[in-house]
Amino acid sequence: MDGLPGVNLANLNPQQKEGVLHPGGPLLVLAGAGTGKTRVITYRIANLIARGVAPDRILAVTFTNKAAGEMRRRIEELSPGRGALVWIHTFHAFAARLLRRHHARLKLPQHFTIYDQSDQKRTVVAAMKTLGLEDQNNKAAMYVSIISRAKDDLLDAQSYSIHAMTAGGPARKTAADIYLAYQRQLDAAGVLDFGDLLLRTCVLLREHEDVRAQYQEQFQHMLVDEYQDTNHAQYVLTRTLAAKHRNVCVVGDDDQSVYSWRGANIRNILEFETDFPDAKVVTLEQNYRSTLSIIEAAGKVIRNNKSRKPKTLWTDKPAGEAIVVRELPSEMEEAAWVARRVSALLEQGRSLRDMAVFYRTNAQSRSFEEALRRAGLPYVIVGAVRFYERKEIKDALAYGRLVLNHLDAAGLRRVINVPPRGLGKTSLERIESFAEARGLPLWEAFRRAAEVPQLTAAARGRIAELVGVVEKLGEQTAGAPASRALAAILEATGYWGWLESQVDSDPEAAGRLGNLQELLNAAKEHEEKQAASGAAPPDLSQYLESVSLQSDIDAYDPNTPAVTLMTVHLAKGLEYPAVFLTGLEEGLFPIGSAGAAPEELEEERRLCYVGFTRARELLHLTYASTRRIFGQVYANLPSRFIIEAQLLFQGVPARPAGPAAAAGPRPVCAPPRRLSAGGGVAPGLQVRHPDFGRGRVVETAGSGDTLKVTVRFDDGRTTKFLARYAPLERA
Repeated sequence: MDGLPGVNLANLNPQQKEGVLHPGGPLLVLAGAGTGKTRVITYRIANLIARGVAPDRILAVTFTNKAAGEMRRRIEELSPGRGALVWIHTFHAFAARLLRRHHARLKLPQHFTIYDQSDQKRTVVAAMKTLGLEDQNNKAAMYVSIISRAKDDLLDAQSYSIHAMTAGGPARKTAADIYLAYQRQLDAAGVLDFGDLLLRTCVLLREHEDVRAQYQEQFQHMLVDEYQDTNHAQYVLTRTLAAKHRNVCVVGDDDQSVYSWRGANIRNILEFETDFPDAKVVTLEQNYRSTLSIIEAAGKVIRNNKSRKPKTLWTDKPAGEAIVVRELPSEMEEAAWVARRVSALLEQGRSLRDMAVFYRTNAQSRSFEEALRRAGLPYVIVGAVRFYERKEIKDALAYGRLVLNHLDAAGLRRVINVPPRGLGKTSLERIESFAEARGLPLWEAFRRAAEVPQLTAAARGRIAELVGVVEKLGEQTAGAPASRALAAILEATGYWGWLESQVDSDPEAAGRLGNLQELLNAAKEHEEKQAASGAAPPDLSQYLESVSLQSDIDAYDPNTPAVTLMTVHLAKGLEYPAVFLTGLEEGLFPIGSAGAAPEELEEERRLCYVGFTRARELLHLTYASTRRIFGQVYANLPSRFIIEAQLLFQGVPARPAGPAAAAGPRPVCAPPRRLSAGGGVAPGLQVRHPDFGRGRVVETAGSGDTLKVTVRFDDGRTTKFLARYAPLERA
């Protein structure tokens, strides 16, 4: 039965339809790259609604606001007037919604602030100061990461400290002390960080049986997108909410699990059937995105991983254009070649927004930026300094947070002297010492500035003025739409007027004013979107929460007429007609390959697979034979992933796989063969390759493990191999 009236499933393939129509119980949808997983989720939700499930009893969670918004739009198209009632959120937005609703249960202020990474780092530095560890300020980012991973694993500060005392060395004990001091500062300020959103929600559901029962009953169906990216806290949250009805549908691809460095655990998807022995498994293998050549090359790479669910992507698309593999002498020439190729594609009628350049590390973007600038080609960098990270924007938002939550010490420290109030470092230190000595929040110390010893009368007057302005703004903006509240804050604090006074003397001031105007526009647009969905205009608290929960990719507009530059990690979930996957060198991609553990190498291989499968029509793979790192020039070997994909360096694609190839992969990353194990490899040697047949060595370079051989095959094709990996035998 193809769904109930109102949901037409005719454009779904049999496997997609099987996922959509699954009647209930645990469901695992293994969705390979480009196989239409979003379609399965949205149609499944629409079909549940058509079957009579109330929309507000369906919870769908994913990882970016952009994905959540797209899901919401599609469901509303399929179920007009009802799709908007479905709970569709990112994990963190869902957690924030529950915590706002039940804040009193956890003794949180209703308008708690959510700290971003820069706020966290600033708070860690303040925590280290209280411990006398100022000499470790350069490690603040590392401690932020340690604390974040602990919270992902549901280890609060006390639990982490117990672990450190019983099983940790001095370094871990120091981290535990910093975590405890950091958490005390967050708690005193009525603040949560990103990790707290999930940790506190799990605590809420664990310790308050009535709240847990309420949501377990409410969510009759739960759907989780990108399940391979879930961390332990998200796993526990999913299991808890789905415990009663057990109608949990998880959708994902273990071959695209690339976020272990931020807590994701691939075992969550690999062991779903262990958690739910009665789970139905649906595997989506038909790729609708890429050409046959791209799909086959990606498949040859990923089959080398051992920790994966068996699946083989296929497509009914033609082979398409050959995958281009290009060796360049240096990273600068690699970038120049990419720029020339972009220009050539433009001349062939391609659009700038059709093209994306991926790299393994952010540092690699510089050479591509320079090359594209020289060529006069517009580009946009995804993951660079975002709009909401600009100084004037963060200043304005910090004021907004302080108006809502006077206890926000990081926000207070940020705005204390913008605009300048003549409150120097010494004055602030005296106030902080006063607060510490009396166990007061920093804001309360500001309110009692008249009692602070050695503070000048002028400083006390300026502090009293700031306190008065902020408290009055709290009353004036309560319940007001976000755009109106922000405009009042910029005016009353003097921030707008201060920037206006600098326009003639500071060439950047006009741009900062323009950015602030854009902030007001963004708040207004957010209000209009909410109104269109029938919701009340968001107030300042709701708007600041939406900003704090944005990810790097949320602000990206794929319709911008520019070449897109980004790391491969950020590319997941996107697709382009033409892709340049660059820096494919041993040690760079895979990164640190020499000393990498097997599981780390498998994640690098999954990341390469993600890069390959973003391309719809054209895939370019490049690497530099030399690259400058920390001022030194190093020689490079091509990435093993190029070898595993069985791609010829002159751009000749691998032969389309026949029926035999579908039965099982042939090992392509062979252990060292006779060519690399012994001597006698010289021009003229007759060799055989399992795919390309007989050939003759025409050139060699290097020796031992770095031996490269150039082979001309009997059919006229020529390619270069790293002998230690190449499946070449003496003929």
